[in-house]
Amino acid sequence: MSDLFNGKAKVVFLGLDFTQAKYIGSSGFTDAGAIHNQHMVSWNNLIEFEPNKFSLVKPLKLREDQYEAKVADMIKYNKKVNVADNITDERYTLEEAQARKSVANYSLADKDGIGVVYIVESLSKTAEKMTVWVTFIDLATKKILLMEKVEGKAAGFGFRNYWAGAVYKINQNIGSKYYKTWSMGVK
Repeated sequence: MSDLFNGKAKVVFLGLDFTQAKYIGSSGFTDAGAIHNQHMVSWNNLIEFEPNKFSLVKPLKLREDQYEAKVADMIKYNKKVNVADNITDERYTLEEAQARKSVANYSLADKDGIGVVYIVESLSKTAEKMTVWVTFIDLATKKILLMEKVEGKAAGFGFRNYWAGAVYKINQNIGSKYYKTWSMGVK
């Protein structure tokens, strides 16, 4: 992590891992098939296709040449999810130990630098927020370097943009609330 904070590491935003996510507030998640087949892919693709909005360059204080977004591995990994089984009206917490298990199962194309993945705990229609484990991974070894639970308020017009707005807010929260603490803890 010190390489990241010293401007020496390449950072790859790997995207959103939905394999352990719960969708809280069943009235807000009525089309599990569309969430699985369309929206999970779309939310990940936004990270690559709309870098002005979803890039981690600003939140992590990176240079453009240090950063890349490659979400194909997460899109493929998310295909095994059964969204219908994960829609609930109950509260849900994904413990750090559970989130860590996902990383061990990743098959990542990139083997150089630091990967960042958002392991999604929940999309809560009732609380109007997305909660994720922001996870930094040494891509060469798949060793987890840092994990932090971060929330983002959902906002936007339409289902896709509403939850994409939460990803945008998570990125902003990293830059405004977490980056300084993380960098001070490493140096």
